[in-house]
Order: sequence, then structure tokens, then C-alpha cells
Amino acid sequence: MSNSLDFNDFHVEHGIEQTKAAIIEPAKQFYERKQDKNSGITDEEDAEADNDLLNLPPELAAEGFHGVLKEACAISTRYSEASAVAIAANIIATFSAMIGRVAYQPIGDGICHARPFFILAGKTGKARKGTSEYTPYRIFDEVETMLGKDHPKLNRHNGGLSTGEGLGWAIRDAIITTDKDGNESVADEGINDKRLYVTEAEFAGAMASASREKNNLSATIRTVWDGRSISPLVKNAKWCASDPHVVISAHITAAELIDRMTDVDAQSGFMNRFIILHIVRPKLVPLPKRTSIEDIQRVAIKIAEAVDFATYEAGSENNSLEIKLSPEAAKYWCGQYRELTKELNGLPGNLLVRTEIYCRMLAMIFALLDCSKVIEPQHIKAALAWINYWKDSVIYIFGTLAAKAESNKLNENAKSVYEFITKNPGCTRTNLTTFFRGKILSPEMTGVLNHLMNAAPPLIRQETRPRPDNKPGKGSILFWKV
Repeated sequence: MSNSLDFNDFHVEHGIEQTKAAIIEPAKQFYERKQDKNSGITDEEDAEADNDLLNLPPELAAEGFHGVLKEACAISTRYSEASAVAIAANIIATFSAMIGRVAYQPIGDGICHARPFFILAGKTGKARKGTSEYTPYRIFDEVETMLGKDHPKLNRHNGGLSTGEGLGWAIRDAIITTDKDGNESVADEGINDKRLYVTEAEFAGAMASASREKNNLSATIRTVWDGRSISPLVKNAKWCASDPHVVISAHITAAELIDRMTDVDAQSGFMNRFIILHIVRPKLVPLPKRTSIEDIQRVAIKIAEAVDFATYEAGSENNSLEIKLSPEAAKYWCGQYRELTKELNGLPGNLLVRTEIYCRMLAMIFALLDCSKVIEPQHIKAALAWINYWKDSVIYIFGTLAAKAESNKLNENAKSVYEFITKNPGCTRTNLTTFFRGKILSPEMTGVLNHLMNAAPPLIRQETRPRPDNKPGKGSILFWKV
């Protein structure tokens, strides 16, 4: 890889295949040197580096950086540690929220608007998920300035997703009350603009809230993604939110996502309404520089044109701008459909049940960013790049990273149990269970003891002692350090 280009620039300019070639071949050479017969990996940092080389995280194909996204990501990542994928996701999300429900795509008897939900899942807290918001925010601040008064500013909400009522109240209709004489009055003027862009920096908290009994956050999120009106099923509720257009961009670490995720979350339709993207910090920039206003404005002009097109090309009424597939795009879509609809087993399969609708939605968004009412094959190719990255992210997070997390937990527990047995030779399973109550569950303790006894060489041994009263029955199992 050229020394004059960082990872993001090289990736955007040359595409995924050349990027892989530039990374993997040196990685193989490095790994082969580490496998020299007369040496071994003893340094923890080297071991971790080798492990990462053998478990490469997903990569977004170059087609995914479609149109203005390529230029926006180039200027946003040039002098920062931000992820190009996260930058692009934030631009897609903000643009989608800004254009509202004017543009639509009929699919069967249903209607699809540009309303994506994203989860940016970093491997650690240092993935710079938040950093990826800064430049897009500046870009869209300029976009709103350029559009002027004819385009109302987008309503933004930063964090605090805890209840469905709170989300619905932010876009509530006017509240009309009637007195005892039948006279109506406006108790609350409500919010006329139903566009809302939510950025949730601590999505683990939202997942915890959604899992609580009687909390309706999960149901409300499902409702607003569908674009249906919110009407609380509460006896004294006097408000509702009609025709919501809510877009969510949420941040979480991969470890938190793995820990918080349940089969219910995936199967209920809550989590599978989110595009889950694995985010990594691509490079180290000790002294990041501010993106020039000239670069910001150059990108903002193009996005402002797209926003204006998507909201006023056919009028500003909801569902007034129909987006269609070109004959070539329809043919290409049909050719890709079988592969796209292949099901995966288990949790990944449950999380990826909406890939088809999301692919059509993203293709529409890319067409609108090109100021086009027609989806062409290149828009579907760009959308498929994001769908594939989503699939790869889910498999990587809930496969590779989950396995690593489980392995790390096993090693930590094994170390603690080994230390206890060393200090308390001849201890029983009951002694261990009592000491580690609340920290290591019984099935986990069984796994830890097997891990220690099956190590090469074994680290502990067990011995069965007969009952003290010499009666038939199970005796005590005692553990010693080897």
C-alpha cells in the first residue's frame, strides 16, 4: 500500500480487491515468520496481532461509497481517526431523515420510504464511532444554511431513548381538548414537522430499557420504522403521533451488543430493524486537523441539491415523488434476488430477515443522492455492498468476537478458580460454588474445571472421597493443584 495514502483513501480509490491484496500478503509473510520452528509467539501483543490477522474484520466494497459518499468520506477521514463506513452511514441517515416522506418506492402493496436505522458497533470503545459524527454534522449544517428558510431545519435528538412515550412525544400531533360544554381548545400545538433524527450514543441503555417489563420502547421503534402512527394504548393518553419519519443512528461496543442481545430481541422485530455495522478505528492520528470549510461546502452543495430534489421535485406532500426501477435495474435485481434471500441459521439469520427491503431502500437513497427518480443497476450494486457488509458484520460480531469474548471469560474464570484451589488444596465443588456465587454460574464452573483438568499439562486434579459414614452413595469430589 502506498505510503502516501492511508487505509480509507486507498480503499475508496482502489476498491476492496486491491486493498485486500495490499494488506493480506504482508500479513501472511509476517505470520509465516512468526511460525518459525525455532521460535514461538510468546509476546502477548504479537499474539494478539497475529490473531487479528487471521480474523480480518469485514470490509465495505468500493461500490458502497457511491456518488457524493466517496468524496464526503475522503475529506472526513483524511486528517482524523473516523471510520469511512461510519461517516457514510451518518450521511445516509441524516440525508434520509432530512428528506422525509416525500419520496417513496412502491413495493407490492406497500410503500417504502427512506427511513434506515443504523447500529454502529465498535470492537472497543476506541472505534471512534462518535468521531464519525463531527464532519457529517458540519456538512449538514452547511446544507441547511444553503437550503434556507424554504426547508425547515431537521429536528435532532441526541440520546435518551428510554420509553416509547418519550420518542412519540417528540413528534406528537396537536392536542385538542373539549370542555364540559363541548367547546374545543388547543391544549398543545404539537410538532408539525414529523421528521426526527435520533443519535443514541449509549444504545446499550436503550436495549436494557426495551427489555424491561411494560416498557414499550421496542414496540414504538418497530412502529416508527414501519412508518405507522403512534397511539399509546394507555387509558388516559390524549396524544398520538401521525405519519412519523424517524431515523436512528445508535452506538454501542461489540461486547455490549453481544452481552445485551437476546433471541427475543432478534425475533421480535426490534433488533432486526437495524442495520448493524462493525466499526474499527482505521488509523492513529495524534494531531487531527479540522476539515477545511471549502471541502465541507463542496460536498454540502451536492447534498443540498439532492435534498431539494427529493423534497420539491414533485411537490412537498408526502408520497408525491415516486421512485421506480429502470428496466435494467429490475433485471439486475431479479438476478440478485435469490442470493440476497438466502437464509442463515440462528441469531444471524434472525437479525438479517430484512435485507431485501433494506436493499431496495438503500438503492432508492443512492438514486436520490444522484438527483434521480429512477433506480439504476449501480444504485442496487451500492446497496448490495452495504447489505453484504451488514451480513459480514453480524457474522463477525456474533461469531468471531463472541467466541473471543467467551474464551477471554473462560480464561479469566479459570485463573481465579486455579488461584483459589492453590490456596485451598482439597476444596470441594461446594466450596468453589459458595466462594464464586454471583460471579461464576454452575454450568460455567463445570466448564472451568474441565478446562483446568484438560489443559496440557493438567493444572488441577480431582479425587473422589467416599462418604464419611461409609454408606453407599456419592462421595465428595476434592480438587488439588497439580
